[in-house]
Amino acid sequence: MREALHVIDNEIFKLPYSASNEAVANFKKLAKKELYKCPYCDAVLIVKYGELRGLYFSHQHSEACEESKRVEKAEKRYAKQIERETQLHKVLLDIIYDELSIKSKINPEVYVNRGYKEKTEWKEYPDIYVKLGDKEHALCVITNVNPSGDGNLAQHIMKRHNYFLNEGLEPIWFIEKKEQAIERDKNSIILWEAELTIASKTKEDKNWDNLFTSEIEDEMFFDYFNYPRHDTDSEINTKCLLYILNKEDKIVIHVQRFLKDRIVKPLRAFMINDGYEIPFGQALIVDNGFRLSNPEIEEENRNRFLDSLKQKREQHLERQKLEDEMKKLKLAQEEEMRKVELQEQELRLKKLIDQRKAESINRAMSYEELKQLLREKIGLTQKEQMELWTNYLPRIGLKNSQLVWEIVLENNCRSFTDLKAALGKKYGLL
Repeated sequence: MREALHVIDNEIFKLPYSASNEAVANFKKLAKKELYKCPYCDAVLIVKYGELRGLYFSHQHSEACEESKRVEKAEKRYAKQIERETQLHKVLLDIIYDELSIKSKINPEVYVNRGYKEKTEWKEYPDIYVKLGDKEHALCVITNVNPSGDGNLAQHIMKRHNYFLNEGLEPIWFIEKKEQAIERDKNSIILWEAELTIASKTKEDKNWDNLFTSEIEDEMFFDYFNYPRHDTDSEINTKCLLYILNKEDKIVIHVQRFLKDRIVKPLRAFMINDGYEIPFGQALIVDNGFRLSNPEIEEENRNRFLDSLKQKREQHLERQKLEDEMKKLKLAQEEEMRKVELQEQELRLKKLIDQRKAESINRAMSYEELKQLLREKIGLTQKEQMELWTNYLPRIGLKNSQLVWEIVLENNCRSFTDLKAALGKKYGLL
């Protein structure tokens, strides 16, 4: 085994790949005293050293036990599974594994192991397997998320995610934090397909669901935040992303919550807040499962969100009130303008009438003059004009346009219907 293990007081150590002659001799002396044993079959191990393989453990007579062979085979498959990951992936896993190992020594309900060692027959391996009481968890770290490989990565993650669920494991995904794509003016976050796939659903997400369910009945909810909601018929579904950051000598988790929306690109989601950071050890506090958040901060964020929502509602009502007042003012102005236009129209009409009386008192009114006056007075249309000229004037007298106008004035006609009624009354016309 290239990375053979030995057990001393239940502690597991790795042998270095290379060592000095003095170190090799010392390891071999310890092995002769049966200090190193196989963690699988408990057989005594010997130490070997060669130019190609370096320093390594071996069963006596090079007959490795079946379990160690299965583990070595599983390790190779796991190595292929994570070959896309960056060097940071291994660093983060080592830190996480150490943190969980410490918890397992303090809390007997916590059991931790490397995924490929827990069940070598699995087709997909979690990076770290954790059992909390009766609950089994698959902890996975994803690095090197980028646009070019996002689609393939999302499919790969979904395959692993579903496999873990079928095996009775609860997947928990941590993703290397890079720059987030945020539209602050729309209160939205744009996700990679891989990010949407690995988003978790925790106890705190359900608490946010309860908040949104009661508040989202307000049909203006998303308008308050200028968020362009896409899937208006979908159920409320708050999710969280667990970004992992390596900061100097510690790792932290950035908890980012969002309200799931678009499931087609661009994958826009309603950004609940800017998120917050907590120490990794705090995220892995065992509280009926992993806590993965800070309940106090979450409660503060919900109260802050409700305060913000209340403020936005009040601002919206103020804007609505102002808009209503502006609308009323505009309607009043338009009404005043209509009155002025009617007065001007009456003045123009009076002027035409006076002009007609002054210039053409003894002259028969022409069709054009009658048409112009009727358009001004009763809003005569082309169709009504044809009806008047065809059905009425021939019976009154084609040269009696003046009589038609006098009837309009005498009866104060305001429409063609009024004119027809007046003509029918005076001349017996239907």
